[in-house]
Amino acid sequence: MPSVLRTLARTGLRRGLLEGRRRWLMVGLTATGVRILAHVIARKPEVVYSTELSPGERIEIRALPPEAG
Repeated sequence: MPSVLRTLARTGLRRGLLEGRRRWLMVGLTATGVRILAHVIARKPEVVYSTELSPGERIEIRALPPEAG
């Protein structure tokens, strides 16, 4: 889907601005707006744990299998 929006935005703006086609300009502006909106509301990564390590300390990250039950 993002590549379709990118193509519509690029083609619409190019044909709308350079060739003077009003419908293509509307397509380009709409696709650009949707891309910007999707970027703004995109899910941000969540920090689960944060700590500062002292010199000589280390951290181990393991993935444990779920308990059967």
